[in-house]
Amino acid sequence: MSYRPVCRAGLGIALATLHKLFTHASRGFLATPHRLEFHQIMLVREGTGTYSIDSTPFECHPGTLVWTRPNQVIQFLPDGDMDADIIMFTKAFPLQTGAHMAFIDDVLRPSHWQLREGELPAFQRVLSLLQEEYERPDQGLGEELLKHLLAVVLLHVDQVCRQRHAHAQAHATTFSGDNGDLFLRFRRELDRSFRSSRLVEDYAAALNCSTRALARACREVAGTSTKDIVDARVALEARRLLAHSELPISAIARQLGFSEVTNFGKFFTRRVHMTPGAFRRAAKVGHQPQ
Repeated sequence: MSYRPVCRAGLGIALATLHKLFTHASRGFLATPHRLEFHQIMLVREGTGTYSIDSTPFECHPGTLVWTRPNQVIQFLPDGDMDADIIMFTKAFPLQTGAHMAFIDDVLRPSHWQLREGELPAFQRVLSLLQEEYERPDQGLGEELLKHLLAVVLLHVDQVCRQRHAHAQAHATTFSGDNGDLFLRFRRELDRSFRSSRLVEDYAAALNCSTRALARACREVAGTSTKDIVDARVALEARRLLAHSELPISAIARQLGFSEVTNFGKFFTRRVHMTPGAFRRAAKVGHQPQ
């Protein structure tokens, strides 16, 4: 689904409600696997539903916050009474205010949270400011104001993500310092090169650092090994292609740099705990594994 705003055409951000979205996209379409070419942040206000991002389903309730990033494969089955506030924006629209904003395109980070008492009112206040400015006639600085207000919204999301990560792993993800900078450069290089190489040595060479330095950065920022991050990115793309495309499994294997489909099958089964064929069948009938 491409970015085609109905209101304020040409602007890289659009705000709507779920009910308004139904006038442009049917419930049947939303229930089938599809990809967005833009970012979408949704805050559920009322009702319930089931959402799936990259074959991981979860339940939505009032206070559920969902961030869908470009090219993630999604399915959405809202109940009839569900409504939500939705922010849609292009990849180029957000302000690049520093290393903190690098999490925007990190598809391996969490994508949904249930806001807690205290978090929800704070987020709603920021969202209300963004909505108010979006609806105000532009007097010359409207786009800049929207970019800054969106940055506040995104930093609120990042703060929630960090707090959850800190509780889960006893340390908060940080993008500061030398290790943070190296990790961000690694993630960008990984998104460019994961189809051609899964070797840690290749990424260290591309970043002009040692494998040991890269390992320290990954361990400090993500809490896991460089190899695990590389394999997670390859497995993620494999899941997307299996769920969203009709490509033969052998073609998917070749796209992801596997010379033999059997090696791809072993890799996928090790990472996802089911064969590529079984995963595709489950995805097609809407019963994606967690």
